[in-house]
Amino acid sequence: MKWVLIFIWLFHCNVFAQADTYSFCFSRWWPFSFVEEAGDAKGIQVDLLKYVLNNENMSASFTELPYKRCIDDVLSGKYDFTLHIDSADDLNLVEHGVSVWEMALAVNVNNQFLTLEKIKSLPLFSVVIAQEYPYPKAALQTLADINAVIIKRSYYEGSDEDARALFDILSSNRVGAVLVDKRWAKKIISQFNLPVSILPELVHSQRQFIGYSDQNHEKAVILSGLLKAVSEQEIHAIEMDYQ
Repeated sequence: MKWVLIFIWLFHCNVFAQADTYSFCFSRWWPFSFVEEAGDAKGIQVDLLKYVLNNENMSASFTELPYKRCIDDVLSGKYDFTLHIDSADDLNLVEHGVSVWEMALAVNVNNQFLTLEKIKSLPLFSVVIAQEYPYPKAALQTLADINAVIIKRSYYEGSDEDARALFDILSSNRVGAVLVDKRWAKKIISQFNLPVSILPELVHSQRQFIGYSDQNHEKAVILSGLLKAVSEQEIHAIEMDYQ
C-alpha cells in the first residue's frame, strides 16, 4: 500500500511539473525571436513570454527551427506552441501577439523611387517570395495586381550572414524585388550597408499569433489569460530593448 501511495504522489508531481512547463519553437525573425551567439533565445515575443510565465513561477523553453518543421513538431506534441503564425496555418491560435508581418518589396538602391503603380507599367518585373510560407491571399493579390512574375526560393537563414546572401540577387539586378518583412530587412541592410532599399508602400500587413494543437488547449487558455493581463506599458518596455 505504501508503494502505491508513493507512485500516485510521484505521478501527480509529474503532471503538475508538466503543467508548469511551456515549450515553444519558432523560426528566426528579428526583432521578435532569434538566438544569440551564446545560445540564448531573445526577441520581443520571446521576452514577453518569459516575463508572463516567470511571474507565475512557470518555466519556458524555446527552440529555433525551420518554419514547417516547427509546425509539424507542435502537431506531433513535441512542443506545446509555435510562434508567428496566422489563420493560413493548420493550428489553433492564441490571439494575442506582438509580432506583425509587414510585407514590403526590397529593391536595388537604384530603383528606390519605384512605386507599386510604376511597377505595374513595367514590361517585366520579377519578385522573389519564400517557398516555405503560406502567404495571405491579399498579399498575393497585390503582387498579381502589379503583374509581378513570381519566383519562389528558400528564405531559411540560420545567421545574419545567411540573411545577407538573400539580397545578393538584387545587387546584380537578377530580379526586380524580393518580398521581405520590412523591419527585419531594414536591420540586415543597415547592418551590412547593402545597396538595397525598401519601398515605403506595404504589400500587406498581417498580425501573427501563437499556434497550438487541440491537445494543448488547457495550456493555451492559461497562456492567453496571462498575455491579456499584460499592460501596453509593459509590452512597450520590452519593445524598447529592440529599437
